[in-house]
Amino acid sequence: MRISAILAVGTTLLAAIVSCGSDPDPETVDSLSIEVITDTVSTEEPVTAEVSEQQQATVETVPLSADPAGIWDTTMGQLELVADDSNRITGIYPLGTLEGTLTADVLQFTYSEGSLTGEGSFTFEEDFDSFTGAQDIGGTEFVWDGRRL
Repeated sequence: MRISAILAVGTTLLAAIVSCGSDPDPETVDSLSIEVITDTVSTEEPVTAEVSEQQQATVETVPLSADPAGIWDTTMGQLELVADDSNRITGIYPLGTLEGTLTADVLQFTYSEGSLTGEGSFTFEEDFDSFTGAQDIGGTEFVWDGRRL
């Protein structure tokens, strides 16, 4: 949201500069940057928007639509995933259940299929409309592929 606000302010300031009657060189316009200061706005000096590494990592790793909840068509049958506010995910599929935690786009889970239990993980695509993953059943890796219904 902060990036959107900075871009909006930058676009407005750029439009104001251009509308002042000058005919800027396209290369100059492309290289302009805008500095937003809480008390004043300066258009005379190049401007940079600083974003902390933590904010960049959040923007890059957690899509706005990062919600795996819903019904999925998978190689192991239909899977229903339910998410709570703490990124805890539960799921039910024809052979069993799973419980795990979503971190960025990866769901690490434990599963139970009758007397079998083990671990697995799903990696969701950026749009959270599909995933690939695997579960370990007695030392054998079973591949999961899924797409949102």
